[in-house]
Amino acid sequence: MPIGLVLGGGAPHLPLMSGALLALEEAGLDFKVMSTTGAGMLAGLLYVSPSRLNPAESLGEARRRAFRATSTMGVEDLIYQFLPINYKVFQKPGPVAEALAPAFNLFFQAPRDTPEQRLFSDWMALMSATFMPSSLTPWSKGLCQPPSWIEGLVDFDAFLDNLGEAGFRLGAYCIEDRADVSFDREDLSLDHCKAALAMPFIYEPYKLSDGAGGEKTYLEGSAFDPLKLNPDDVMVDGDVDTIIFFDILGHRKLVDEPRDLTDAWVQSIIAPLTRLTENSLEQFKDRRARHAQNRFLTALDKASDLAETDSGAFKDKRDLIRAERELYALTDLLGSADVDLVAFQTAMTIHLNDQSDSRLQQLADLAGADYAAFVREREIYLKERELAAGVPSTCTATHSRRSELLRMPFRRHIPEDHWPKILDWSHSNLSFLFEVGYETGRTFLENHRQRLESSLGRPLKETGATAAEAAE
Repeated sequence: MPIGLVLGGGAPHLPLMSGALLALEEAGLDFKVMSTTGAGMLAGLLYVSPSRLNPAESLGEARRRAFRATSTMGVEDLIYQFLPINYKVFQKPGPVAEALAPAFNLFFQAPRDTPEQRLFSDWMALMSATFMPSSLTPWSKGLCQPPSWIEGLVDFDAFLDNLGEAGFRLGAYCIEDRADVSFDREDLSLDHCKAALAMPFIYEPYKLSDGAGGEKTYLEGSAFDPLKLNPDDVMVDGDVDTIIFFDILGHRKLVDEPRDLTDAWVQSIIAPLTRLTENSLEQFKDRRARHAQNRFLTALDKASDLAETDSGAFKDKRDLIRAERELYALTDLLGSADVDLVAFQTAMTIHLNDQSDSRLQQLADLAGADYAAFVREREIYLKERELAAGVPSTCTATHSRRSELLRMPFRRHIPEDHWPKILDWSHSNLSFLFEVGYETGRTFLENHRQRLESSLGRPLKETGATAAEAAE
């Protein structure tokens, strides 16, 4: 059974996602379906079809180079502490500025290996940005021009060839339809990416042809749903049994007392997105729970027909169905990555109706003390339950025939004292987030190796020691 990947929104957390993807790429992980939104879109595009330096560069080499390059997209700290704005990414609007953007974007390719190189490059970029003509007025619909720099990072011409048979979705919001939309792999272009990144106030709403002689207007998808877990049932249609999702916006530690006016503006954008992300995840889990309940009731109704002819067979069938339903509930209850210990213990009490289960209590204790051991023991526990309940072989691959939801546990690897700085576009923050992402990805692979190898049908490769060593 294949693996699906969900990449949520959340600039400037692109290096965090890139670091984790680098670890997954080194391990040989591939995905049947990818669902992206916001900054996760660019991470997904860099995975599928990064621009190559030359024809001899392999796709894997281009991926690894592109992932590492995201850590250098920030502004050198010496400049950023006086001007906390990423003027390289967020460029002035207007016809002249857009015409000069390809030349301005060459600053992304300047050498940035040393502080001196970064300072020179970013200072020259600042001077260019300062004197860049702009048509910005109080009547403008956005502060910045659409992000043209994406074109230099992604090879759109080779996108479908590199993607192969895999699915790819990009979330956006259509103003005319008043609805979330999902751009499919066949539609994807630079214009679709600009439309899907049109965050209100930052970027002007972006117009695309509707295919019937008219136009429709789009905004960034993550402004409405920062975590597209299953757009248009793409994960179900892809027969995915393991969903890995990258989510950083669903953490309330992002919301903090602002340090200055710029930080207050950033907080005004981030604060509602944290709640939207939480709601998106809960709604997805609720849909899965309702699906399990309906399947249980349907199966039980069919089994009851046996009671008229064979009461013994009915009893066996009924017990099997109930055991499978309990296993489904336990799987969701235990979680599988980044579990919230307090919520887990509360739900455990409710779901088990105060029935004593010392093994579950041990798992709860492990979740708070030794997460890696918790993941291993969880898998063992569920397999034991499957064997004891006699769950059919058609269920064992996915723990009761539905996809396993694995969250990339970024928050476990971000130090407490770094959370107030995590939204900065400084070089130090972005390079640090890349290292954190890589280490998170490596830990994730070790914790879930058995599950991932089962989904892939082959063993994973060993990853490098650190992101810095991998770069060398």
